[in-house]
Amino acid sequence: MTNGLYPEAVQGVKQVCIDFLAGKASIEQAQAALHAAEQIIVGLDEKWLRALLFQAENRLEEIRFTVSDDQQAEAAAEVVRHVLHAIRRPPPSQSHGAGHP
Repeated sequence: MTNGLYPEAVQGVKQVCIDFLAGKASIEQAQAALHAAEQIIVGLDEKWLRALLFQAENRLEEIRFTVSDDQQAEAAAEVVRHVLHAIRRPPPSQSHGAGHP
């Protein structure tokens, strides 16, 4: 994916996802980074990305409070892997809102 209108935000999301999967970032740090990027992304052409980050951030919040401690890392890793995959391969019709993460 080209980083679109928000290359720093996308790179920050990629990095925190990689760091989380490598055990270098906590669920809370990943969640905070997704939220920060979501707040930066306001372009209509990147609506799919904002929605992706919003959903992932909310899912991490849910995991933190509803999943047992011993299962949180794996549950969060699934969310993080999904984000990484989605930002590497954005929906083909993202500018028209047809793509849905």
